Amino acid sequence: MSGAVSSSHGSAHLTVSAGLFAPAWLPPGGRGNGLRAVSWAPVADIPARRVDEVLDALREAGVPAHAAPAPRPVRVVTPGEGAQGTVWRLRVGSQAYGRAEDVLMRLLR
Repeated sequence: MSGAVSSSHGSAHLTVSAGLFAPAWLPPGGRGNGLRAVSWAPVADIPARRVDEVLDALREAGVPAHAAPAPRPVRVVTPGEGAQGTVWRLRVGSQAYGRAEDVLMRLLR
């Protein structure tokens, strides 16, 4: 069942997909920031350890977003991360793509 869980940063509630009633837009095992969009666009592959932080920041900026383990990561956004560890694909609401880029540029310098 889809539910809300506290992020590792203690500030927000993230939507987690697990079970029959998970939103259709949220991939299995993925997490969303609780905001919805009509259409989604992939914006970046990020290290698993940064997912909660990124989803929280995007929610605060009013950007709908969700992330799930990437089937085949193209490139990790943060320098020095390489291909080690799990990489998650971040998707944002298409209408807020520009704002999402601005948030990611500030957050993942």
